[in-house]
Amino acid sequence: MLARVTIIGRPNVGKSSIFNSLSGHRIAIISDIENTTRDIIEYHIDDTENEISYIMADSGGIVSADNETLLMDVRAKANEAILASDLILFVVEYDRMTEFDEYIVKLLRRSKKPVLVVANKADNPKRALEAYQHMSLGLGDVVPVSAVQTRGFWELRAKVADMLKELGFGFVPNELHEGMLRLAIIGRPNVGKSSLVNAIAGETRSIVFDMPGTTRDAIDTVITYTPKGEPGLHHTLQWNEPQDIVLIDTAGIRRAGKIGSANIEQWSVMRAEKSVERSDVVAVVIDAFEGVAHQDEHIVGEAMKEKKGIILVINKWDKVMNKPGVNKDTILERYMHYLSKKFDFLSYAPVVFTTAIENKRIDLVLEHAIKIRAERNKRVKTGVFNKFLEQITYDHAPTGNRKSHKPRIYYGSQVDVNPPKFMISVNNADHFHFSYVRYIENKIREVFGFEGTPIELELRSRKSMFKPKEQGGSREDHFGEEIVELEQKIADKKIDTFGKKKPRKKR
Repeated sequence: MLARVTIIGRPNVGKSSIFNSLSGHRIAIISDIENTTRDIIEYHIDDTENEISYIMADSGGIVSADNETLLMDVRAKANEAILASDLILFVVEYDRMTEFDEYIVKLLRRSKKPVLVVANKADNPKRALEAYQHMSLGLGDVVPVSAVQTRGFWELRAKVADMLKELGFGFVPNELHEGMLRLAIIGRPNVGKSSLVNAIAGETRSIVFDMPGTTRDAIDTVITYTPKGEPGLHHTLQWNEPQDIVLIDTAGIRRAGKIGSANIEQWSVMRAEKSVERSDVVAVVIDAFEGVAHQDEHIVGEAMKEKKGIILVINKWDKVMNKPGVNKDTILERYMHYLSKKFDFLSYAPVVFTTAIENKRIDLVLEHAIKIRAERNKRVKTGVFNKFLEQITYDHAPTGNRKSHKPRIYYGSQVDVNPPKFMISVNNADHFHFSYVRYIENKIREVFGFEGTPIELELRSRKSMFKPKEQGGSREDHFGEEIVELEQKIADKKIDTFGKKKPRKKR
C-alpha cells in the first residue's frame, strides 16, 4: 500500500513550487495569484535514493472563507485531503505566521496526523536558522527550504522517507499507469467536464462550479471499471473483465484571443493540449443546450490532428429535453442530423447523450472508450487485407484525376497501430482522385470496424526500375549501382561495350 503525503498551506506560500521540485516535473501551475491551485493534484514518487514510494498531493490554499462558494469548496477539499493523508507537509514562510497559518495549525492539531513543517523562502543560512522558530508550534520537525533556489530538498526528501518508514511504508515501484487506458475529458469552459469526471469516479474529485475556468490543472484519476454492455462486432479484448482507466480532467480550452497572453488560463490551455497528447482516447464534451460552437469544432480538430480516438459527449441533455415545445420523439434524430452537419468529417466517432449531474448514460462513455482503445490496437492480416483490396477494386475501379492515365493498385498491408495505418502500393499516388481514397477508408471501416479512431491511409507510388534514384526510380536497386554506372558510361560513349576505354581521335 502506498503512503499519501499532502502539501497543505495558505494561498501563495509556495506549495505548488515545492510540489514541482519534489516531483521533478512542472505539474502544478505556479502563479503569484492566490488560489491558482484549486483541485487536489497527485503524483506517484519513487524515491530510489531513500527507498520509499508515496503519492504526493498538492492541495488548494486553505482560507477562512464564509461568503465565496468557490473558496469554501477549495477549503473543504483540502480538509478532506488532510483526513485521507498519512503525512502532512505544512508549508509556511520561514519568518512569520499569519492568521490563516494559525487557522491551519488548529486543523492539523485536530486531525492528529503526523506533520512535517516546511519553512519556505529560506534563501540563505541565516534565514534557515530563523526558520527553526516554528518548532514552537509543537507540530513536529522543521525543514527549511527555498523553492526558488531549490535549497534544502535533499534534506526534505530524506526526512519524509524517515517518517514514512517509521509508519511502516516502503518502496513500491510505480507501475500504476502502465498499460492503462488514458481517457482525456476536454472541452470549452463550463460544459460539465468536471461534473462528468466526478460522476464517473463516483466522488467529488474535481471542484464543480458554474464559472468558466474553474479547473486550471490537468488532474489524473485512476478508476477500475467493469464493462456491462455488449462488446460489439469488432471488439477483440476479453469483455466483462475489470479495466483500469486513467481519467484526465483538463482545463477548459478557449481561443487564444479570449485568454490573453502570459496568464494562468494560457498555461491551462497548454496543459490541456499536453493532456490530449498523452491520452489514448479523447471525450469531447459539448453543451447540448448551447449547441456546437466554433470552439467545439476547433477542439475536435485538435484531437484529430493528434490522431486520438474520439467520443462526442453531448452533456446537459436534460436541459434540452425539458425545454418548452420540444418534441421528445424526434429531438434525438434531429440532433444527430445537426451533429452530422457540424462534424461531417467525424462520422466514425460515437455520440453519447449524458446528464452528468444525474449520472445518466455515464457508463456508455467508458464502454465506448474501452472499445475504441481495442480498435486502435487491432491488426488486419496482410492476406486478408489484399483480398479486401481485390474485392473493392472489382466493385469500383480506381478513379483517376485529370493528369492520370490509369491508376492501379498492386497490394497493401497494415503497417502500424494506435492509430491504425495502412500502406497501399500503387503505380502513381498522384493519379488517384481524393474521393477514391475516401472510398477505400469508408470500406475499411465498413468491413473491419475501427470505431472511434482516425485511420491513416498512405498511397505509395511504385518506383520505376527504368529510372535512377535521382529521378525517383529504383534502377540501382534492381540492377546494382555498378551496372547502372557502367551503362551510363556506355551511354556517354566513354567506353565501348567490352568495357575498354575508347581511344581519343587523332586530329
